[in-house]
Amino acid sequence: MKRLRYIMLLAGLMSLSLQTIYAQRITRSFRNTSMSEALTILAKSTKDYHINFMYDELEDFTVTTSIVKRTAPDAIRQIMGFYPMKMTIDGENIFVECTQKTPTKMIGRIVDAHRRPVDFANVALLNVRDSSLINGGVTNENGQFVIPCEARKAIVRVSCVGYITTSNTYNIGKIGTIVLHENTINLKGVKVKAMRQNIKLGKEGMLVDIEHSELNKIGTATDVLREMPRVDVSSDGTVNVFAKGSPLIYINNRQVNDLKELHQLKSDNIKNVEIVTAPGAKYNAEIKSVIRIRTIRRQGEGWSGENYTTTKFNKWWGGSQYLSSTYRTGKAEVFGELWGTTTPGGEDNVVSTEINGTKNIFIEQTSPIKYRSKGTGAKVAFAYSIDDSNTFGLSYENQYGSGNGGTTDSYQKIMEDGVQTAFVNEATNISDCFSPVHNANAYYVGKIGKLGVDFNATYFWKKNGRTMSIKESSADIESRDVHTRNRQHSDMAAAKLILSYPVWKGALSVGSEFISSRIRGEYANAEQYVDASNTKINEQSIAGFAEYGLKFGAFSANAGVRYEYVKSDYYYFGELQTEPSRRYSDWFPSASMSWNSGKWALQLAYTCKTRRPSYNSLRDEVQYDNRYTYEGGNPYLRPCITNNVDLNVAYDWLSLNAGYNYIDKPMVWVATLYQGKDIVFLRNVNFNNSQDVYVSIVASPRFGWYNPMAEIDYTQSFLCTDGFDVNKLSNRPCFNFRLNNRFNITSTLKAFLNMRYKTGRLNDLQKTKSFARVDMKFTKSFLNDALVIGVYANDLFKTDTEQWTMYGSHTVMEKDCYGYERCVGMSLSYNFNATKSKYKGTGAGNAEKSRL
Repeated sequence: MKRLRYIMLLAGLMSLSLQTIYAQRITRSFRNTSMSEALTILAKSTKDYHINFMYDELEDFTVTTSIVKRTAPDAIRQIMGFYPMKMTIDGENIFVECTQKTPTKMIGRIVDAHRRPVDFANVALLNVRDSSLINGGVTNENGQFVIPCEARKAIVRVSCVGYITTSNTYNIGKIGTIVLHENTINLKGVKVKAMRQNIKLGKEGMLVDIEHSELNKIGTATDVLREMPRVDVSSDGTVNVFAKGSPLIYINNRQVNDLKELHQLKSDNIKNVEIVTAPGAKYNAEIKSVIRIRTIRRQGEGWSGENYTTTKFNKWWGGSQYLSSTYRTGKAEVFGELWGTTTPGGEDNVVSTEINGTKNIFIEQTSPIKYRSKGTGAKVAFAYSIDDSNTFGLSYENQYGSGNGGTTDSYQKIMEDGVQTAFVNEATNISDCFSPVHNANAYYVGKIGKLGVDFNATYFWKKNGRTMSIKESSADIESRDVHTRNRQHSDMAAAKLILSYPVWKGALSVGSEFISSRIRGEYANAEQYVDASNTKINEQSIAGFAEYGLKFGAFSANAGVRYEYVKSDYYYFGELQTEPSRRYSDWFPSASMSWNSGKWALQLAYTCKTRRPSYNSLRDEVQYDNRYTYEGGNPYLRPCITNNVDLNVAYDWLSLNAGYNYIDKPMVWVATLYQGKDIVFLRNVNFNNSQDVYVSIVASPRFGWYNPMAEIDYTQSFLCTDGFDVNKLSNRPCFNFRLNNRFNITSTLKAFLNMRYKTGRLNDLQKTKSFARVDMKFTKSFLNDALVIGVYANDLFKTDTEQWTMYGSHTVMEKDCYGYERCVGMSLSYNFNATKSKYKGTGAGNAEKSRL
């Protein structure tokens, strides 16, 4: 099969905040932001990683979450949330991508006896042999439904409050119109009608109906995710799932690698969103949450196109432009897209550092930062449907990006033993290059008899680098000119095969994934304040899994196990280093049990997951931030294992999620003294263990034109610091209060007012202070929703700040920062003859690309 290359969008610009010292801890809020844009913004907030993702795979996912003092990998896990995504960390590279397929659909329309459309009707597809549930959906305002289904024939059961339930058997495809007859109950002349249940338990997690709700016209997939329970989308699009971190995000089984994809998917094309908080064995062992977005099948052939334009202003102007075109004829589809973006950002930082080494040193640094990144990209894809059950495709993407920024008015006040000894002016300039990036994918999805086949192959290649110059001027102590240069080159080849077969009352799935990756990096400081570094990591991994799921009445169960073997060789200046080189051989079991009956739904799940150190965290270099602060990697880091028990309960418009994590050998960002000197050294270290508990309650009643969603979250962490020379901290709980207000003013005019307050909390060795945020948005559609204009204002009262204190060994660091979250913006989208892509590829090596 011909391989058509395509580039994985390197969303990973290095730390937008040049926060030379503290960029590794990220605080961001994403509200209805596309996964692609969120990853791009997140990438600018860390200088430790380059975040890479396939633009098309993530374009339909949106992010609604808040990240508070998270490392880049944890932040990405949080924004991936419940999406069907994988994250792989490879040195300084993080790869994010997607995974799922449904080649055939059941398509029809529900009307009443007067030929009026019946919206919010429940449509269930049942197995013709045993009437077990295959899939389900809900009709839209026009009574239409489109439900993915791999069976060639199914029983279609339609039910709706006030109507008689009807069932008939149909062949898969277009089945025409089904008529429902009224069954209204009158009590003393009063007609009683019920509201449709929009949230229920799906095959893997909580399923939210979008097609038949007011969210259908909210704007983009980013906006939809911003309204999802327990999903937080920050202003830059980063997605997080409550207590689970960044999710893998899928659109129709295709992983979203660029948050722009979420902006490009319009809400009226979304059928439902499934939030998975306990991903099973078929997902990479590092994935803790998945979000799956399923779209409505649009019929028709010929040309279709989309244009999406945004602009916003905080202190600087920024914007983006996206163009795509699709040509569909018969069984074939050709797709192309172009995009460009310019993203400004900045922070007003005040950072204080106290060092208790040979003497007491206190440094207060005021560091205003500004940074601008630019990027362009293009993608082409081809898909061909051999028949209703078999399809293959190819895609290639290429991207170029750069970034420039720094500080101009930064200064330090230095005190020793209570007496000011020096004043230092500091100017920093940063130049980043994130190109080129190439990503190619080929896939086949189909059936051979009853055997389902899902094959993906991926090749990824990229280069990136950063040049930094720092000028420290002082009349009291030595002035310094510091010049550093970092270069990195990585590539990966991967293949993934999943086979499924019906067994008894369920289905058995087995699969395997092979990945081979290389990453080469070098770091140099011309003045030799820190040592030079030249590293190479060659890594091969193979994974296999088996999973079986079955349904019996109102109950369903799933059990699986995943095995992963990883071989990693670490070279330093060309010589193999035995100790940092590693071999991993681990089993990861998972099991779940669920029950659905009427308005009640319950799911209890157990998963075993891992978190492997990123390639960046394993580097042996020491990076110069300023004369009192260094940061670096730790080649002796080991993976941590997380055992999780997760409970979901739902009744009508009320839902509860609760869980417990036990983490063995957690990786914690720690400040220590560098070689016993009065210099802070920041890096990741394995601690003994950590425990987390969490509870979330969500209420989403409906009152006609007003539809609120109220959420209360509780989390608390217990980190064991025994054996480490750090201050023991009290385990303080954190509460998050959220109220999203949705107003359907008219059928084409919507208003949204979202409010949030989060109390302070202890996260590892860091205490964060409370913050609040208020956002507002209006959307207006024209031309039968082909043209949608949105205006918004975020952080109206400028209260979304980043304030924390980090306790280390003989060190205490504090930060008070405002990241210009307050902004106003406008979006305009237009599409014609919109169709859903036939492209079904999910990619291979998705978690590894995340590491890269």
